[in-house]
Amino acid sequence: MNSKIRSVLFACLGLLFGMAVMWVFNSFYPKKNEDSKNKTEKNHTIDKKPTQSANDIFILTNDKTVVAYVKKNHTLPDYYITKNEAKKLGWKPESGNLCEVLPKKAIGGDHFGDREKRLPENSNYYEADVNYNCGTRGTDRIIFSTDGTVYLTKDHYKTFQKQ
Repeated sequence: MNSKIRSVLFACLGLLFGMAVMWVFNSFYPKKNEDSKNKTEKNHTIDKKPTQSANDIFILTNDKTVVAYVKKNHTLPDYYITKNEAKKLGWKPESGNLCEVLPKKAIGGDHFGDREKRLPENSNYYEADVNYNCGTRGTDRIIFSTDGTVYLTKDHYKTFQKQ
């Protein structure tokens, strides 16, 4: 077999092998976009009124309601989900799609570091969104500890009011 034919044959075999690998990969591993699209579609079948969901989450995350719950129970209500958990389920913070992907859920429960040292020293502060009305997250948050201490900020951590 001459060298030109051998080179063409190996090139064809390489292309064929590459196409086979791509076919296997595309057939057995679902695309990420399809996964989040399917989850979104499932959630919309559960809650067919997105405006109702937005209204519900605004009521559920009312600052007075959440503060009272945290003071009594020293933890967040079950409808709060951490940022990492929400991202794993398809939430994209930059697009503000939490209500579409996870209706009746709000972001909360992540550790709050207090880098600016504006709160009394406590190594176990947590944060949660309050007064959330779907779309991108607002500036209203509570900062709380497991002993029931709660602070409210309505200007994204610039000032705090003890509750």
